[in-house]
Amino acid sequence: MKNFLIWGDSITYGHGDADGGWVGRLRKTVWKDSLVYNLGISGDTTTEVLGRLEFEARQRIDPEEETVCIFAIGINDSIFLSDRGTFQTELPQFVKNIHEIYSQAKRISSRIVFVGLTPVDEKKTNPISWAPNKVYKNDFIEKYHSALRTFCGKTQLPFVDVFSSWEKLQYMEWLYDGVHPNANGYDALFSEISSTLTEHQFLP
Repeated sequence: MKNFLIWGDSITYGHGDADGGWVGRLRKTVWKDSLVYNLGISGDTTTEVLGRLEFEARQRIDPEEETVCIFAIGINDSIFLSDRGTFQTELPQFVKNIHEIYSQAKRISSRIVFVGLTPVDEKKTNPISWAPNKVYKNDFIEKYHSALRTFCGKTQLPFVDVFSSWEKLQYMEWLYDGVHPNANGYDALFSEISSTLTEHQFLP
């Protein structure tokens, strides 16, 4: 029995998808012999994940089960706040937060995976229609994604390099509002993430 704890934001939650996004697809795949907890909260950054990580883990870990911690977080950190001239989380703080997330996660399990950021359709996100003072731009997202990839390389953690793979594809067809995937987008995300989990023998 494996116990998947998955922290993240609205894309982790599966916003806009009747089947629960890529986490819902994972649950359907492993439900017979694993537990999957979706701990994605819309709008969350690495700061919010840090604030709830240990508490949420304590409610769900079982010493008799193998825990896998997955973090799919960062795109909201990269948001540029046009009314302030700053990022929602400045890059040095983002890197510091990732280090602390890893530090806390190591006390829960040695099986840790980070999922990279997804690119956006800037025609719909510069600015964001539902938050005109906020901007998603691929140049900004890539910097945060690259920082996360570098961190995982140094710590030898499994990393799902979504941004690099999606930018080579017609990914904008997978985004229903410029940010959140549609069903096809979540299918693509699940395929890439599950491939990494299988490669590292994290799937049962």
